[in-house]
Amino acid sequence: MAEHHLTLRPTVIGGDRLEDDFCVYRDGRSIGRIVLAENHVKHVEVWRWHINPPLPIPNWANGSARTREGAQAEFRAAWQRFYASLKPESITHWHAIDDARKGR
Repeated sequence: MAEHHLTLRPTVIGGDRLEDDFCVYRDGRSIGRIVLAENHVKHVEVWRWHINPPLPIPNWANGSARTREGAQAEFRAAWQRFYASLKPESITHWHAIDDARKGR
């Protein structure tokens, strides 16, 4: 399987950089987020992650971990599984939506 080079960038909304909130990119395309959140039941901090390109997303394509590094590892494993399941026409459709959104 080809290596997936994923990049984390701080999330910026309305010009404001969000603390402990990262967008995940592959080849310049946003594919998900990793965010520090609080588990209100256990009153501990957890890193939540989710895959979110504009395609149907399986329920296993999100989760949480105790550390950012753990969340990154879980995200990578889920992304590899998700990407391997995509048909070429799904990737083409996703890229077309993403390019139209970016005005390419």
